[in-house]
Amino acid sequence: MGDFILDFRPQNLRQTAKALELLKFMHHVQGAALEELPFGFGLTFTGDPTIWAPYKSRDGIIVAIAGRVCLDESQWMVGEAMPGDGGLASKALCAIYRQQGLAGLERLGGNYFLFVYDPNSSQCHLITDPAGVFPVYYLDVAGPPVFASHPDVLAAVTGEQRNLDEVSLTEFLLTSTVTPPYTYYNRIRALEFGTTATVQITPDGPMIVERRRYFEMMLVGSCSADEAELAEELAVALRNAVLRRTLPRLGRTAVALSGGLDSRVILACVENREETFAFCCYDRPNREFRSAKAIAEAMGVPFKAWQRPFEYYGENAELGVRISGGMGTIANNHFLGIVDWLREEGTRNLLTGCYCDYLFKGLPLNRSVHWLTGREWLAPYRHQFYFTHHQRPTAYRKQIEERWESRVPSQFQAQRSDADIFQVEARRTFPLCYEGDNQQRVVPQRVTGWCPPIVDRGVLEVYRKIPWRFKLNRSIFLAVARRLCPASVLRIPDANTGAPLDASLLRECLSTKWLRFRSKLRVGKHSISSDGSWPDWYYYVRHSAKLRELWQRPNALATDFFRRVLRPEELRANPADYSGPDIWLMIRILTLKLWFDQWHG
Repeated sequence: MGDFILDFRPQNLRQTAKALELLKFMHHVQGAALEELPFGFGLTFTGDPTIWAPYKSRDGIIVAIAGRVCLDESQWMVGEAMPGDGGLASKALCAIYRQQGLAGLERLGGNYFLFVYDPNSSQCHLITDPAGVFPVYYLDVAGPPVFASHPDVLAAVTGEQRNLDEVSLTEFLLTSTVTPPYTYYNRIRALEFGTTATVQITPDGPMIVERRRYFEMMLVGSCSADEAELAEELAVALRNAVLRRTLPRLGRTAVALSGGLDSRVILACVENREETFAFCCYDRPNREFRSAKAIAEAMGVPFKAWQRPFEYYGENAELGVRISGGMGTIANNHFLGIVDWLREEGTRNLLTGCYCDYLFKGLPLNRSVHWLTGREWLAPYRHQFYFTHHQRPTAYRKQIEERWESRVPSQFQAQRSDADIFQVEARRTFPLCYEGDNQQRVVPQRVTGWCPPIVDRGVLEVYRKIPWRFKLNRSIFLAVARRLCPASVLRIPDANTGAPLDASLLRECLSTKWLRFRSKLRVGKHSISSDGSWPDWYYYVRHSAKLRELWQRPNALATDFFRRVLRPEELRANPADYSGPDIWLMIRILTLKLWFDQWHG
């Protein structure tokens, strides 16, 4: 939904226009600039400017949103009564600020950065969303503060482009992720999620006078919590979250639909189906595609099927890396290639089931799985939990491990209580903009109207009540699905298990084992198509001419870095020279190489 730059330096040092130009990643992205004496503010957005543009009241209060804030219909209506020109969402936020102060804004949900300038107090307030979905970075130096939503753009307008953090770059090569708040630049950091920062404008210059957490990720439920009650509460919260994101005034909605559990729950919550359609991207029709189509038909929602060309990921790799800042691999750049298709359909809002695995299925926990039944239980803590780590010795390994230890301190690693286990989950999960599938989230957030229901404030409040044991084996989320989905949808097989959602435990276990057996039979098949939503990367890497072209394009700075932090045998002439697990190392190397091409070419 856009980006921003906020610069409190003297006017002769600001580069607001340059930042806005760099942040217009696609042809349809619009921009707005506010050059005031205390600050320069630039905002990009992709939606209707009558809704999402900034607003300046008659007494000088300025309100702006980057990303999406989710409001009830009554709050939108209050915004309509605000006089003057500007975006309706910003007007509604201005009304909330006037009536309730910062506390009113801090109760909202969505994926956003909120900016309020109040000349009456000579203060600027910066509010990050409670889950850290929308990224906010700052230059960590003495002097007037500078903030932006994109670390590379912030580096470009502050002269930090050559001041690289090689620990972060190496960590990405090892794990596909970077530990927050670090970035690829030594002096650029992420502002904490769920935080309000206040900048005081004084005759001596602007300064941050307060940085306060308004939302803490901690377990607030009881160890004797009832799973059925929590499932009902979560179902209500999800239904309300989808309602806020699909109000008629917001326009047409697209729901990314797979054949699994998460997206069908989101679609089941949609009430405004006249202005909604579902879509599925595929390489060749498969189990996932057929389940998605059946779900849409059962819900009575139009279904769009978009087949990816063979070089879909290679052709979109460079722009995806530029938009994302290279902090997620090109293998997760799923949505960029369909942005124009979505726009042709008149799409204003994009809903996905993203983050369900993290918040409600125990993905951030180390789990053991029974070989026969597939049932999960909690395993001892170890640093690797989702993406496979590249385990070979490399430069900066010690510094990287120190970052891991600081993110999840040893007292939580022992997992002695529900509260400790929750901290392992939360510290690995938030801020969500650092999550491992980064490009799948950050790219649509910047160039479409992506607004994930799972991070609604009401949903997060329920999340904080749920103990880990209800998340294993999809227990609580399956209970939610059975509450929200009609019987016709429950009967459609889950593409991940092959069993209907109302199947017995025995039938689900047998079906899952059969699918895994069939998947092993697929090994060596000559097709890019997999059984799931995404392509067979082992096949694609071996046959992609585009990946080979991108790999062989020279970049001296990137080559020098790779030679210093990796072993010679880990740098090969062609992508097809990698096989097995090393393919994922190749994808990380190529992602970083494209990042160097984009921002340091």
